[in-house]
Amino acid sequence: MMNTIITVTTIMSMYMNLTTDVENNKHCYNAEIENGRINAIEVYDKKGEYITASLKRLYTYDEENRLVMRETLKWNKETMSWEKHSCLCYNYNPEGYTIEKRFWNETKHDYAEAKEYSHYMVLMDNVLAVNSYKLDENSGEFALADNMLVMTSDTNKLLVED
Repeated sequence: MMNTIITVTTIMSMYMNLTTDVENNKHCYNAEIENGRINAIEVYDKKGEYITASLKRLYTYDEENRLVMRETLKWNKETMSWEKHSCLCYNYNPEGYTIEKRFWNETKHDYAEAKEYSHYMVLMDNVLAVNSYKLDENSGEFALADNMLVMTSDTNKLLVED
């Protein structure tokens, strides 16, 4: 089975794709790049000649340069500062990877436990299986909520195979 990972190269490719169509884009992007890896991307809404801060994404990688967390911060116009909103946590295994979405808990000053997650697995060339699970509040267990096969002509835009 292929080992599927999201790496520094994947994030850089995504950023380059976002910034190529400047004329028709409703957003402007600013990347913080250090030692060949994107650590943050700021997203600004573009309205006419003006831009306003909207989102900031922070990227955290492991020692193998795989993405392990993507935090999303939202711009607060009143405090003129970035505020934590949510994060995607990536966990890798031999079959593929799992993504959990967690929301910021202002009271606890930490991310809440995930109430859903998705598991991505490459079945064969250009075919990706995605199983989504949701937490059953009564049992406290995760249950399969949805599953699908994704077929694409080029998975390299989303994934890097090791």
